Amino acid sequence: MGLPPTFSGINGPRLLRGLAFMLMAVGLGVWAALLFAPVSQDLPPALDTAPFSGQDTGPVSNWFGGPALRVPISLAGVIFTEGGRGAALLSINGTTAQAYRVGQSLAPGVTLSGVSAQGVSIDQDGVIEQLTMPANPADVVQGFVPVTKSTKLTQP
Repeated sequence: MGLPPTFSGINGPRLLRGLAFMLMAVGLGVWAALLFAPVSQDLPPALDTAPFSGQDTGPVSNWFGGPALRVPISLAGVIFTEGGRGAALLSINGTTAQAYRVGQSLAPGVTLSGVSAQGVSIDQDGVIEQLTMPANPADVVQGFVPVTKSTKLTQP
C-alpha cells in the first residue's frame, strides 16, 4: 500500500504560477467568447430608424425663426445635352454668373438637379423649383437699326 500524499513536496511559487496561468486562460476564454459572439442586427428602440411618419414639423420650425430662407438664383443660360449631362450659367445671390453641372452644389442645401432646353431645376432643401430661361436677347433690337430707303440723309 502506498503512503498518503504529503504536502511537503509542493513548491509554493510553482503552484502560484500555475494558478495564475489558469486564471489568465479562463479570462482570455471569457473575453474571446464575448468579443466574437454573433451580434443581433436589431437596433434598440431609441436608435431604430423607422421610415418617416409624415409628421408636420412646421410649427416646431417657427420656434426657431420659421422656414429656411430661399437662396436667390437667377438663370443666365443653359447648355443642354440629350444625355442629361447639361450645365447652366447661374448667378447666386446676385454674384457674377458661373457654370454649374447637374448634381453640383450651388450653396449649402442647394443643388442643380436638372437642365432642360427651357430652364433648370434647383433642389433647395428638398423642394424642387423650376427656373425658366429669360427672354432671348436676340429678339430685342440692339445696336444698329435698319433704315428704309425713304429716309434721306442730309449732310451739313
